Amino acid sequence: MKRFLSFFIVFLSFSIVCAAETPDQVGGDGIVIDNPVMPGPDRASEIDSLRCKPDESIAFAQYDTLALEMDLYFPNDDAETHPCILFTYGGGFIMNNQRHFETRRLCRMLADDGYVVVATDYRLGLKGVKFKGPASMAKPLEQAVHLAAEDVMKVTRYVLDYAPELCVDPRQIILVGSSAGAIASLQCDFERCNRTELAQRYLPEGFRYAGVAAFAGAIFSRKGLEYKHDMPAPTLFLHGTADKLVPYKQIKFFGIGFYGSDRIAKQFKNRHYPYKIIRFQDEGHVVAARYFANYDDLRWFLDKMVKDARHLEIDESFNDPFRQHSHWDDYDPSNLY
Repeated sequence: MKRFLSFFIVFLSFSIVCAAETPDQVGGDGIVIDNPVMPGPDRASEIDSLRCKPDESIAFAQYDTLALEMDLYFPNDDAETHPCILFTYGGGFIMNNQRHFETRRLCRMLADDGYVVVATDYRLGLKGVKFKGPASMAKPLEQAVHLAAEDVMKVTRYVLDYAPELCVDPRQIILVGSSAGAIASLQCDFERCNRTELAQRYLPEGFRYAGVAAFAGAIFSRKGLEYKHDMPAPTLFLHGTADKLVPYKQIKFFGIGFYGSDRIAKQFKNRHYPYKIIRFQDEGHVVAARYFANYDDLRWFLDKMVKDARHLEIDESFNDPFRQHSHWDDYDPSNLY
């Protein structure tokens, strides 16, 4: 029971950024994909705090006294339209990291690469929840995932409605998330594919996300892991095989499923959906903050599988024998609540 709860509660520390090499791109059949991504320069360190400030902030939802805002970062070019990335931060559904320096720095890097970037806020559904036994946490977690996914869909609808004003190509809206934000991102596309009441309320008929990138994410479902009405967007999964906070595999309990990257990737493989998974051997939840160390992998995915629409099925494992042990490899979430 405690193990079940540990996997169900997610938490992200944005202060941890790891450096790592990037392996060759290898398909599921062992074929090396062309243009393997190699480590690039540390561009993140070149972006100072002044440039990290968003270009604009817009309120998109009001709940009693709580106002949610989206922060926008625009490319510095003359193109009429751009692809758009909706970035959803992590924080265990208890902490707001939307304007954390690392979040802003990542958003500015992506904007510099030609994307309109929207850093989304969302309601923190586990904030103030006290642990009263494992069985008491399933419903609060389900509610937290639902609230976060709903708010990301609201932002999606706002971007669609104002795409001309934002210089956004509505066919190129991409979800990128870390930890709790990765869960919300994967959940949004899962709900869209199953035409749930939530998805139909906010997303227009026929809409598809152009891609999803999840740094240590999972999907919550009471009805299994089937994409019943539409195929999912091309998806990049990055996950540590020893993650103790967000399940790398899956947890099933009395009809409730919390499906991690390994389990979702198996479904993608069986159905021949486009995907790439990078498995970080023996690493824990620190992978949720690898968006700088693996920025080139993210860009490769955006270029090849989203922009060029290449239907690829790629399964990689990465093992760094010289990696320094992180306390996040052993972190247990039971003391957070």
